[in-house]
Amino acid sequence: MADEDKDSKTEDPTGNRLNQSRQKGQVANSREVPTALLFLAALSLFIYRGEELWLALMAKMRFFLSGQIGGELTPNGVALLFEQIIYSSLRDLAPFFVVFVLVAFVSSVMQHGWLFSLGPLAPSLSKLNPLAGIKRLFSMRSVVELFKSILKMTVVGFAVYLGIKDSGERVLALTATSVVDVIVMMGNDVIAVLWRVAIAFIIMAIIDFYYQKYEHIKGLRMTKQEVKDEMKQMDGDPLIKGRIRQLQREMAQKRMMQEVPEADVVITNPTHFSVALVYVQGEMPSPKLVAKGRGVLAARIRDLATENGVPLVENPPLARTLYRDVEVEQNVPPDLFKAVAEVLAYVYGLRRRHPAPRRVL
Repeated sequence: MADEDKDSKTEDPTGNRLNQSRQKGQVANSREVPTALLFLAALSLFIYRGEELWLALMAKMRFFLSGQIGGELTPNGVALLFEQIIYSSLRDLAPFFVVFVLVAFVSSVMQHGWLFSLGPLAPSLSKLNPLAGIKRLFSMRSVVELFKSILKMTVVGFAVYLGIKDSGERVLALTATSVVDVIVMMGNDVIAVLWRVAIAFIIMAIIDFYYQKYEHIKGLRMTKQEVKDEMKQMDGDPLIKGRIRQLQREMAQKRMMQEVPEADVVITNPTHFSVALVYVQGEMPSPKLVAKGRGVLAARIRDLATENGVPLVENPPLARTLYRDVEVEQNVPPDLFKAVAEVLAYVYGLRRRHPAPRRVL
């Protein structure tokens, strides 16, 4: 049953699912990234500050072992001496500690951005379940982690081999030279080996990061039904949304039909389209479309106009153009001024010749 459920999760996680996982502290996180960056930072610091640190620590050690410490070595005196040595050593090591903390922070931000969550610290009974622990022990993830460890050891071992394979012959060739020269040569070889190891760590960290990201997305995959349910929760039930849109259309039509009795003219197709216009000279820059419709709605507009004495003018091309290009409560565009003006002039002429009372709302 679990396998069937896993097989049915074929859809990529939605943004909401990813955000919920992130809020719980469940993000793609590779342990190899901070390991590689810390190793690289440590190597760089020891190359550029290692000699200075070594000399400082050696000076303290010589002073401590030289017998130059004066005064009586009471317990309090010895404790104070060790406190001073430890404090001085920590002060020398402080730049290293600061850099390591910053690198650890940066490696975390690089992977998943700024994130603070107490979710991973929340108690969970499943973590205390021995069966679940055994299952995790023999899971595919454990096999992958074992393979990664073996691969890491192999890569690091190969990098070390490449660095030292020629060192033996060079050391034998330096038998006639001073010990200092041998130590310098070996130190350079060690640094070269460590650089190869650092590069290997970086490459493995990049590969592991993308693998962890893939596994994270894979673990959050959803079924088609889960995606539909989530979209319903986010966007609302389609049936309810459809009903709301229907009510909005009905209210808009009701408001529109209330404007028809006040129109100056209704231009018709004559049966398919009806467009009602109103114009108040001196108050409007151009005639305004107050109602439009096609089919049954066009017939209702014509009937309402007839009941209220609004003139009907048949002009199919103009009716179709106004219906297509002009929205309700919009003014007539300039390219239609002339055609609409001719219709209004005709209507005003009819009113002067045959005045009729208009109902005032």
